[in-house]
Amino acid sequence: MLFETRYFWAVFTAKNGEVVRRLKSLFDKAKSRYASSITVYEVYRLTLANEGESVARLRSTVIDRDFEIIDVTSQIAKEGARISHRLRIPMADSIIMATAKRFNLPCVTDDPHFTEVKKIWI
Repeated sequence: MLFETRYFWAVFTAKNGEVVRRLKSLFDKAKSRYASSITVYEVYRLTLANEGESVARLRSTVIDRDFEIIDVTSQIAKEGARISHRLRIPMADSIIMATAKRFNLPCVTDDPHFTEVKKIWI
């Protein structure tokens, strides 16, 4: 499964114990856990802006430890551009979607932009 930025943001900021348990169960059920390097960027940037660099470093370390990071290749970048152009969606979303398509991975998200891949809703 490819875990998208909104999954991580929900995990890291959830205040409701039931929500945390539900999100953790998705993590536990995953036979393989992937994240795009774009997701690492987005989580780091959002955390840096909201909670500071030490928390951003900690969160990125957790992602690097628990997930296999898929870097953006030229092929993924071009497919992301096609998706972004066709659907008129932000670059990060289109690259993450292209990554899921390239590796035939379902995407763990609650983002309505993710229309071209199988979704596992958070």
